[in-house]
Amino acid sequence: MCCMSQIWAQNISVTTAMGQNPNTFVNTALAGKGVYLFNARFSNSSANISTNQIGVFHANGFTDFTMDSGIVMTTGEITVAPGPNTLGGASAPVDGFYSDPQMQLLATNTVNGCATLDFDFVGLTNFISFMYTFASEEYPEFVCSNFNDVFAFFITGPDPETMEERTWNVAIIPETVTDSTPNGIAVAINSVNPGVPGASGGSGSGCYYDYSSYYIPNSNDTAGVQYDGYTMKLQASASIVPCALYHMHLSVCNVGDNSYDSGVFLEYGSFNSPTTQLGFEQEGFDTVRQGCPTRVPLDMSNSAYVDGLVRVSYGGNAVYGRDFTCVSDSGLVLDGTQSFYISRDQLHYLELTGVRGADLSVPKYIDLFFETSVCPEYPELKVYDTMHFVMVASAEMRLRDTAITADYLCTEVGVSVISGKPPYTFQWIPEDNLADPTAQTTAAFISESSVYHVVATDGFGCGVDTATVTVTITNPPLGIGVVEDSPVKVYPNPVDGELHVAAAGVFSVELYNTQGQKLYAAQERTGDMAINTEAFASGLYYLRVATAEGIVTKAVVVK
Repeated sequence: MCCMSQIWAQNISVTTAMGQNPNTFVNTALAGKGVYLFNARFSNSSANISTNQIGVFHANGFTDFTMDSGIVMTTGEITVAPGPNTLGGASAPVDGFYSDPQMQLLATNTVNGCATLDFDFVGLTNFISFMYTFASEEYPEFVCSNFNDVFAFFITGPDPETMEERTWNVAIIPETVTDSTPNGIAVAINSVNPGVPGASGGSGSGCYYDYSSYYIPNSNDTAGVQYDGYTMKLQASASIVPCALYHMHLSVCNVGDNSYDSGVFLEYGSFNSPTTQLGFEQEGFDTVRQGCPTRVPLDMSNSAYVDGLVRVSYGGNAVYGRDFTCVSDSGLVLDGTQSFYISRDQLHYLELTGVRGADLSVPKYIDLFFETSVCPEYPELKVYDTMHFVMVASAEMRLRDTAITADYLCTEVGVSVISGKPPYTFQWIPEDNLADPTAQTTAAFISESSVYHVVATDGFGCGVDTATVTVTITNPPLGIGVVEDSPVKVYPNPVDGELHVAAAGVFSVELYNTQGQKLYAAQERTGDMAINTEAFASGLYYLRVATAEGIVTKAVVVK
């Protein structure tokens, strides 16, 4: 059960976390995006919190205090934190105070009254950060003394460069990681201060006066806190290994005595590891058509992760199964209950298809909610993406079968579209004797009865139908060579040079290539006609000879 300690309503207010479970508390008040926080302990105990040294605060509109809300941890009871600043050394010692052995290494005297918050965490990306402010009643009197309260944020886990486990403090002054200070300069009363020693201070080692720009005095009492001074809002950050296990130790302690309280304020929801882009993007399309699959790519090729377990759920007013369906690239039907794996080494996709006959009299839309677990050992850690689609109607693609009858030669074929969404694409099978096998209507040179199949796709690229085009030639041309009983003689065939045509009476001759183009035409009264073929490319040609007795078409090969 949580109790409320609200002091000076015009200042910040605090609420104790006593009685709360540390794990629930830290996830509610500190965890942000892209992180999984667990195994939390306060004062090295996973039991419910038993002191008033930790709770939540609200700034209540005091804009000079640099955070609106979050966690407050203090060396005494948190009831000291709310303003106004009426005392120079306020404190509220706790009974049975905890001493932090890790913080003892940083102090010049015995540490006590420690408030410590520990938890394990895993981050989605190679970076974590959170925002904090340190405040103390020891400002400004004890600047550069040996009685400074201490605080630190220690991370323990694998170094991203060496992969060896190490522990380091991330509560450091910005831009102080240099060759001479490779770990940075820790934020403390002796390092972030007004820039001059305090009345009870000196000039001992570990004292800095160069970072006063990060210090804010509470001299005008506009922050709503009791503490005499505090730091501006700072960022604690660290490079980490994605999906690797780390430990965080947050601690603030009194040094040498149990008075002049200090506190650390952690901004609400600021502990983040920015979520990575998995490539779940719509790439310019936003419609789902009836009868047509819309392909949604799921690309992890630029991701830091090897694979992920994805679950898709749906929103919007379109109803799964009644208005649309969804399947994965492996054929898994995704009704909102299944999960499926995707890999960085393979391009995956979903196919959304509008159901034909779905009622679109009212505009329908579909929201896809992606929940992806990318850390196999920590499925609780997820990446979230959303896509939005609008359903549109599409006419069914339908063709009409066609029958064509020609005497001697068919010079044009085509297919009729009954319904569909233009523009259409066509493919004739086979392509033999057609000028353009990808056109709806094309020039042809078909001298034998043939059957063609035409596959047409609509403008959406998904409506498909096939028609049959049957071509019947009633008087097919004669074959290669001289046919003695024919009234027309063509020789030599194949030919290399002059092609001779002989017939009785008046006759005319026309020569075509296989694309139906006329290459030669002449008329002869009687006897033998010679055609010079040297200008023609090697290949097949058709000769059409018209006599008084009828028309003869023959195939001719030029060598």
